[in-house]
Amino acid sequence: ILTTLVLNDLSINKIVVKALNKQHGEVLKRVGADWVIYPERNMGERVAHQLMSPNVLNFIELAKNYSIEEIKLPSKMVGKSLKELNIRVEFNLTVIAIKTQGVVNISPSPDEVIHEGDVLVMIGENRDLHRFANLD
Repeated sequence: ILTTLVLNDLSINKIVVKALNKQHGEVLKRVGADWVIYPERNMGERVAHQLMSPNVLNFIELAKNYSIEEIKLPSKMVGKSLKELNIRVEFNLTVIAIKTQGVVNISPSPDEVIHEGDVLVMIGENRDLHRFANLD
């Protein structure tokens, strides 16, 4: 809190601070913090999210109900093209990339065939992402 006050007095443009809890974060904002992070809470949410959906490898929360997620491809989808899978219609999700053996294909074509071990990077509503991630 004192460091935040001093940095604010020195007219530092962007002050990023770590908070222990919500109340601590509110105090830090009031004394001049521009961005408050909660690493323990965020990591707890990530672990819980991945425990609930083991096919989810990574995710970025965009808003309360929307995320970008890296999801291991369900085995029943291997060998099919994005067009055949019709993910946008069936799940209301958009595939924004396909990761194949460390290579990222940004904005894949509808004719792109999905292979064993591929990871789909998708954007959409959390409930739709959860439904897709739990297909197996």
